[in-house]
Amino acid sequence: MGFESMNDHSPWWARIMAILFGLIVLGSAVNIFYMEYFGVAGINHYSFGNEPEEPGDYPQNASSEEQAEYNRSLQEWDEFLSYQSMIDEFEEANVKEISQIFAALSIIIGIPTIAFFWVQDKKMLHFGIAFGVVKLIGDVLNAYISSDIIAQYMESVPGGADYSWLAKTSVFSSGCCGIFFIAIAVVVSNMYHATRDIPESGFHLNVNLTSNLEQE
Repeated sequence: MGFESMNDHSPWWARIMAILFGLIVLGSAVNIFYMEYFGVAGINHYSFGNEPEEPGDYPQNASSEEQAEYNRSLQEWDEFLSYQSMIDEFEEANVKEISQIFAALSIIIGIPTIAFFWVQDKKMLHFGIAFGVVKLIGDVLNAYISSDIIAQYMESVPGGADYSWLAKTSVFSSGCCGIFFIAIAVVVSNMYHATRDIPESGFHLNVNLTSNLEQE
């Protein structure tokens, strides 16, 4: 079997990647408008007027049930303040703007990447790597900025300190996912264009020269 026949792969391997790129680009476009409309907090438990009210002073002369209700309201209020503090830190760190910038870059680079992978153009490798690098940098940067903020919030709520370390693993997981994504793009690209760009080695030249001398 020759090298050229080995490269006769179905175009749908590359087109599946193009569809995956398309879903990511679509998600990036949705993310831009979602964050612009709902902000960095998005739709959450406190949306649509569900914010708790400040409980006020402790009811010294109230019944035990009323005091228990006050303690519950005070806990909800403290959790709400912690959540608002986290959102304020996100806004001060420009998480929304950074996310939108990298989402826009993903769309700009992603659209030609989809086209090149769909038709298996030789530029699919370069654009696939560029698209993956943009996603990798954006995801790792956002994870790096957000991880400490989220960990601090989790430590401020009851029972959250036991799981705050999960927030700090997001940088590593985002990096691994980005690298794996780039590797898949490279492998799929080389399925269609590997032999066109690899010159013959000196070994092949020596074999050909030896064969010619023997024939003479």
